[in-house]
Amino acid sequence: MNDPQTSPKSVSTLAKKPIGEILIEAGLIPIHQLEIALQEQKHTGLKVGEILVLHGWIKQQTVDFFAKDWFESIEETEKKPLVYYFRQAGLLDEEQVNEIAKLQKLKHKKTRFHRLAVQQGYLKRTTVDFFLAHLFNIYNPKAISVTKPYDVLRRYSQGETNFRKIDLSQAPLMSISLKGVVLDGSNLRKADLSKSNLSQSSLIQTNLKLVNFTKAILTEVNLTKSCLTKAILREAHLENANFKSAILHEVDFSSAYLARANFAGADLNKAKLPLDYPYDVYYDEETAFDHDFDPERVGWKKIVQSDLASHTR
Repeated sequence: MNDPQTSPKSVSTLAKKPIGEILIEAGLIPIHQLEIALQEQKHTGLKVGEILVLHGWIKQQTVDFFAKDWFESIEETEKKPLVYYFRQAGLLDEEQVNEIAKLQKLKHKKTRFHRLAVQQGYLKRTTVDFFLAHLFNIYNPKAISVTKPYDVLRRYSQGETNFRKIDLSQAPLMSISLKGVVLDGSNLRKADLSKSNLSQSSLIQTNLKLVNFTKAILTEVNLTKSCLTKAILREAHLENANFKSAILHEVDFSSAYLARANFAGADLNKAKLPLDYPYDVYYDEETAFDHDFDPERVGWKKIVQSDLASHTR
């Protein structure tokens, strides 16, 4: 595990982001917990941090630190040792600090305190990198901003569903629920949407290369002309999904539920398809398969152009 690199320019000039966005970026809550908090905020009038604490998802001390002390800590010219900030944020207690200090003394080779904290499972690497970046201008080039995912969840909680042509590449959207949204023409390359619910959504001509849809619910989703090359849809629920003219090269559909899914004109070369079909799946003469896959033999239903309208949205 290599240490992050020094940034050529300061990254400590971040604006006062909402606390929910900060907590996700710091790896302290998963994004679906923020989604729940934003939804509950509409009905309770409580602050997002208060809701997260009430659910037991984060400590009050942590919320207070990021609400009151975080930005002042960033502005300090004389920075304190990193462990000080972890303690102030309630992320390490005295017992853990003492244990890590003892381990440091036992090491033949000098090991940084924060590296040992990660190795012992007390802190996530994401959390350490977040503190290093904003307090000491040491950044991880692989760090992913959650500003856009946070903004989408905030707008969705307020009733908005139109997110056409948005860039959510590599976005961490695990277990979120964005039912009935429009993401036509968007870029979601390498996004993690495992266990998410996008049922009845529109993703026409969307870049979904390498997206993780493992165990996602994509019922009645329109994926017409989208590119899903090497996407993972293992155990995904794809009932009535429309893949018309979609590019599905090397897509993993293992154990996916494809009841009444429409693959008319889709390119399924090298796709990993389920073995059994106790339900109807639709294709047409323009659907491309590997030479050793016979759709008629496994029970897929061939449709003609006049039937196509009844199998598409």
